[in-house]
Amino acid sequence: MQRIFRSLAVVSACSLALPVMAQEFQATNSLYVNRVDQNVIEVIGRPGANKDDYWCGIGDYVRRVERAPWKTKIYVVSGIGRGVTTGARDAVTFTLKPEAIGLEPYEASYISDILKVGYSRSLTFAFDRCHLRPGFYSLRFGVF
Repeated sequence: MQRIFRSLAVVSACSLALPVMAQEFQATNSLYVNRVDQNVIEVIGRPGANKDDYWCGIGDYVRRVERAPWKTKIYVVSGIGRGVTTGARDAVTFTLKPEAIGLEPYEASYISDILKVGYSRSLTFAFDRCHLRPGFYSLRFGVF
């Protein structure tokens, strides 16, 4: 019996010694959002997440945590790739201050990838992605 307790104590101690990755904020669509530094914010993906989910995550964070005005521009710093804050396989980084990190805003009128580096959306448009639901065209228009 003492051996079992000793083993449990060792397992508990080891699990506490592992680094814990703090998740700063959980968006309404369940994606986690972490601040990388004062200018960059990272949205952590999950299996099945689509590109609009990342925009929802950053929009929800910027609105509820940063409390930025609705017209605030949000810029993509890096598309889907390895996360900085957690090492997650699917993460996207964003910024509100492209000039602070030397990011060139995407100026072309056509966009084929909504997570292209430099592409921007307003906070209003990003946050609006949270109202989209898989399998529905749009709940706002009553189409089921």
